[in-house]
Amino acid sequence: MIKHLMIALSITALTGLSPATGANQTNLSSEKLSLAQSRTKQTPKASLVSHTKARLGGISLSMTEAQVRRILGRPKSVRNENSPAVGKLRFLQYQDISVGLVEDVNKPNSFSVYRFSTKSRRYSTPDGIRVGDNRAKVIKAYGQVSPRSRDRKTYLSYQIDLQDIPAALIFEIEAGRVTEISCIEQLT
Repeated sequence: MIKHLMIALSITALTGLSPATGANQTNLSSEKLSLAQSRTKQTPKASLVSHTKARLGGISLSMTEAQVRRILGRPKSVRNENSPAVGKLRFLQYQDISVGLVEDVNKPNSFSVYRFSTKSRRYSTPDGIRVGDNRAKVIKAYGQVSPRSRDRKTYLSYQIDLQDIPAALIFEIEAGRVTEISCIEQLT
């Protein structure tokens, strides 16, 4: 137990990531987490994405679990995890979208969204961007940012105006097309 705690503290100190934003966030690569934390070079149009525009199919950061279920219905699966850094996490998996929630430390059993992602064309952002759209459409809607590349994928990360909490709307691009849309806030 102490060994695991020391490893978690070392990871936090070396990377700036809490254990909750690293190992416990399934379906999101460490690349996306670092994108949410980093301040990329952006054009004035892309300086910050409004919290209201960082939505996908009506789902947004900080939304309650009840609100998510009203919009998306009953999930295919629900998985709960305990994180030593942030407490309880809950993951709702739907047919075409996954949603991660964190428990409010002041309200037991009250969860709010801290991340969501899709690889489906079914959902779009308020600016009409969806999986399958080309990179130019993303840049036209959100502005030019310095892309990051890994393997054959490029990531366009747009910082979200979210009260000093690192958060980003991330478009994964492969062969010039959006293959995944994610939104994530760093848990502290």
